Amino acid sequence: MHGSDVRVHVVDDHADASVVTVSAAPAGHKGLAVELVNSTVLEYPDARDIEDIPETVVPRTVSLRPIGDGVESRTYRWNGTQNTTALFENVPRNTMVFYSVGKPTGNEPMQMLGRLTCGPETTLTEVTIRINVDGSIAAGNNCQID
Repeated sequence: MHGSDVRVHVVDDHADASVVTVSAAPAGHKGLAVELVNSTVLEYPDARDIEDIPETVVPRTVSLRPIGDGVESRTYRWNGTQNTTALFENVPRNTMVFYSVGKPTGNEPMQMLGRLTCGPETTLTEVTIRINVDGSIAAGNNCQID
């Protein structure tokens, strides 16, 4: 069975520094890794969701990504407005796109995180993560009916 390509568009219209991580993970990924504001990376091999990360770690987290076989991730760090597109090629059906948006300065670096996927009769083709001028964050996806 062949996979499909997923494009993840990251649009940052806000002036502050940002850390945006996007990942394509097959169903059943093996855990999560978090990067702290001080660049330390901690891995939690049994974690499936943010609720599985110790509460004391989450407030210091600037980036989150899944780990395991078949996981691909991209992390973008920039100051000011930027746009980019990550292409994840030939990903398997039922792939989830994880995303996190962090601000490396400030009291609460993790601004938003989540994951997007499509239903069993559809294929995920595109994701957009947008940081608006006012700092609000929106995420959406497109699914193709098989």
